[in-house]
Amino acid sequence: MSEKLQYKEIVKKVGCNAPWRLLDFAEKIDDTHLAGFKNVSADEEYFVGHFPVHPIMPGVLQLEAVRQLALCFLPGDIRVRQFEKVKFRRQVLPGDRMLVEIEIINREGALTVCKAKCSTVSGLCSEATVTFTTEPGRPAGLQDIPALDGEFARTADIAMDTDKVLGLMPHRFPFLQIDYVARFEGTKIIAVKNVSCNESFVNAGLDFVPESLMCEIAAQSGCACVLSRPENAGKLGFFMAIDKAVFHRQVVPGEQMLIEIDLPESKSRFGKGSGFIRVGSEIIAEVALMFALVDA
Repeated sequence: MSEKLQYKEIVKKVGCNAPWRLLDFAEKIDDTHLAGFKNVSADEEYFVGHFPVHPIMPGVLQLEAVRQLALCFLPGDIRVRQFEKVKFRRQVLPGDRMLVEIEIINREGALTVCKAKCSTVSGLCSEATVTFTTEPGRPAGLQDIPALDGEFARTADIAMDTDKVLGLMPHRFPFLQIDYVARFEGTKIIAVKNVSCNESFVNAGLDFVPESLMCEIAAQSGCACVLSRPENAGKLGFFMAIDKAVFHRQVVPGEQMLIEIDLPESKSRFGKGSGFIRVGSEIIAEVALMFALVDA
């Protein structure tokens, strides 16, 4: 039997407030099909910082809308275990109305595998295979005050400070997701993101970094790497696909994320990179992604 949720009921299910509410309506059509709807307004906070002169809904927030739709109806305390075969096909723009659809294709033990897609009147915008799990991740959080002088601390000899990052990419608050670049090692970048208790997602009621946002953090690190190369001066990077992203545990305020992405040089306008996100020596997530370089 169909089950329908208005936005206030969705908030109770998802536990998330503005600006991270990404569904206005949700429906369980049957046991294997879910649908959600989002009115995309020009005053959404993320438009301020995501390509400000040409506002675009971040593709990763379409993935977050999928996660929120799953939270509305899938049983248990679920979290994202894996994204794969993610493709961002069309831009979602201010004024669009977005349909989010999930088809459950397999349930086995703690895992639920789904096909998901987001669409507007212009057609298919994104698609993904998403695996949810009810298994808890490894414990997260600070146990002691961390040392300030770690290997990748923000000292005078870092490779790129925040101002230099801002000079390469159009991302701005509240959607600039790396704080600085600690080091370049050949074709690899090591970037840093400090997770604060003042993050917008924390203020919205989430006590962890959403898995979708980890993908954005990795993508911005990769873009900073490629756009720092002289031959790519003045270009823009667009997030195109996630081949696979696996999440071992959640990251919480107070932790520092180290993002290591290797992006081999290529003459193609499409770049591929892979690597991982860690907290200290602990690997939190592994990612393989693709983006396109275009003239600004």
